[in-house]
Amino acid sequence: MDPELTELTGRLTALLRARSGDPQARASGVEPLPGHAGVSYRFVHEGRDGALPLVLRLAPAGVPAVGPNDVVRQARIMAALGGTATPSGVAVPPIHWYGDDPQWFGRPFFVAGFVAGDKPALGQRRFDIDEMRRCSAAAVATAAALHRLDWRDYRAEFGEPVALATELERLDRLRDRPTLEARLLASAPALRAQLVASMPARVRVGCVHGDFQWSNCLFRDGRLTALIDWELAQTGPVLLDLGWFCMFSDRESWVTDDLMPSWCPPPDELVDEYERALGESFERREVRWFRAFAGYRFGVITAFNLMLHRRGKRPDPMWETIALSGPRLFERGLELLG
Repeated sequence: MDPELTELTGRLTALLRARSGDPQARASGVEPLPGHAGVSYRFVHEGRDGALPLVLRLAPAGVPAVGPNDVVRQARIMAALGGTATPSGVAVPPIHWYGDDPQWFGRPFFVAGFVAGDKPALGQRRFDIDEMRRCSAAAVATAAALHRLDWRDYRAEFGEPVALATELERLDRLRDRPTLEARLLASAPALRAQLVASMPARVRVGCVHGDFQWSNCLFRDGRLTALIDWELAQTGPVLLDLGWFCMFSDRESWVTDDLMPSWCPPPDELVDEYERALGESFERREVRWFRAFAGYRFGVITAFNLMLHRRGKRPDPMWETIALSGPRLFERGLELLG
């Protein structure tokens, strides 16, 4: 076995014995999970109650555990939502343990139940058109269930509401770096100016996932078994999630199909389905604003992550492919607002 996995197996075994109270418990089958949002491993908890598949999520090494790297905050959010059999209507992996005590892994962590499911994007199993429509309805229903929650009951986990102006300021701090590729951001200033000029004055506020897209939804037999990767969760305008989901379902936003599933319903259908599930309607002009903002936001994030990849700070070749659509994301945003 790889020496790193051997050491991690030993650390996991020590954690399992301490937290479960079973002196014979042990971890086995430790293997890294694919993904781009963090450091995750699948393993099996062998103990007196049998074999239980689990997932370990670690904060990135050598990086402050704040913002998207705060895995303990993510665990608290999922624990508050209640797991896969939750009255909130938002299926998430069940959380077993979490903490920031360095004695276990030298950095913050959480351990969650492994939830089986397929993703219709990122080159995984191809869904047929009927299954895709069932999955789409399930995803939209989950978003609506999340947005129906009273955010005040979850403010300890999701935080206080974040204003749209603050969102733009966050993106400014990413965009205004000389190490970013200027070609990707050529249309960004024009789109930002239009977003500021047409920013909605009043928005519906609620609990927001922040990265609501196909690759963060696990499906089985047309059901959404778990919504994962909560590192961008916050309290804010609920249409942030809808605009983001529409962007990842809009063929006009991309020059490649890597992030979009086959037979994906078009954005207008997703908006109609969302309004039915939420029991509330929105002006299409407002929805288009959030779709345009999603393109701006992901365009900036793409340029930033491409820089990190090329400078060797966070290697991930996926961003080379996504960056092909970088300029198009800003152009599409201008079209939606125009």
